[in-house]
Amino acid sequence: MGLKNKEHYVWLVCGECDRRHYTTWKKLKAAYKLEKSKYCKFCRKHTTHKEKKL
Repeated sequence: MGLKNKEHYVWLVCGECDRRHYTTWKKLKAAYKLEKSKYCKFCRKHTTHKEKKL
């Protein structure tokens, strides 16, 4: 019997250029979408990055 993983990886995608720069952990049964302010090296500024599945 294997271990049940309660977290999984998700991509963080830039809200302006739609490129994937960051990965992070998220709880498996979370009812919310992650949204963080991160630096985008292609846009050259801080933008909101939203969650996408791997």
